Amino acid sequence: MAQWATFLRNHDELDLSKLTADQRAEVFAAFGPKADMRIYDRGIRRRLAPMLRGDRRHVELAYALQFSMPGSPVLRYGEELGMGEDLSLDGRESIRTPMQWDDGPNAGFSDAADPGDLVRPVVTRGPFSYRTVNVRAEQRDRDSLLRWFGELIDTVRECPEIGVGVCSVLDVPTPPSVLAHRFDAPEGSILLLHNLADGAVTVDIGRLPGTEGRPWEMFADGPYPRPAATLRNLSLNGWGYRWIRLRRGRSD
Repeated sequence: MAQWATFLRNHDELDLSKLTADQRAEVFAAFGPKADMRIYDRGIRRRLAPMLRGDRRHVELAYALQFSMPGSPVLRYGEELGMGEDLSLDGRESIRTPMQWDDGPNAGFSDAADPGDLVRPVVTRGPFSYRTVNVRAEQRDRDSLLRWFGELIDTVRECPEIGVGVCSVLDVPTPPSVLAHRFDAPEGSILLLHNLADGAVTVDIGRLPGTEGRPWEMFADGPYPRPAATLRNLSLNGWGYRWIRLRRGRSD
């Protein structure tokens, strides 16, 4: 079965050429306000974490949304750490710096090469420096972005309906900032809620067809009360997300 590949960042610029001039200016103002952050007058040459000012809530919400969409999610190397870019490099090279494996010489990319011999320099300055953002440090930190990505990917593997099921947006009243959709397949059914605003909200979904027994939380931005079968009074934090299993498939 063929699927679209989804991504938030890839090895090139974030291409805004399909937007109108006004829309492009709005996106530039939010995510590429300086001239050296832009390329070809239509793209942004930055990684996602610095575009979102390193805010974990925003980064998590963005990737929770991506991984809850139809298609196969693609993750560019370093995004699972929250790596940054090097805007002193030319063009697209700004987001093609070496992987930051540890805080040793050359960020662990090569422990023998002279720094000047690397194909591109490692990021050494600012909050996204390899001395702070690297695989070894995040493996040791139970609350790191890398650990969070591991949980996200494990959850998607436990919920195959996200990959093979029919996706539908729920036709129920929700706060304007909330996207509520579901996937249904023989493998199971799941409800996905994402709050695209900074204020906490309460969502009333109501009983959904295809629910078996009491729903339970599969993945969320924090602890929430267990949802009732009525799916009413579902709290959702600002920039929050909840993935709620409605039915377990036979293949489980």
